[in-house]
Amino acid sequence: MRITLYSEYFNEKNSKRLGRKINQKAAKNFTNERLESILRDLKINFSTRKGAYPRTFYNDSVIYDIESEIRKSSLIKIIERRLS
Repeated sequence: MRITLYSEYFNEKNSKRLGRKINQKAAKNFTNERLESILRDLKINFSTRKGAYPRTFYNDSVIYDIESEIRKSSLIKIIERRLS
């Protein structure tokens, strides 16, 4: 299953309305390097590219293309727990 995650999902400056998917406490610990480390620890194949999240097209973002059998919502919750 192919999943796309945007770094904007984890950006503490975004409100939930603008696309943040995790709580602010966990979002304070977010960096792109930390997310990549979490994905490697989970042994998930991924690639990154520059892009923009549609709701915040004016901000640069990193897009993570992930190949995994884990559902997107479950993966986001796992990442949130690891960032907390």
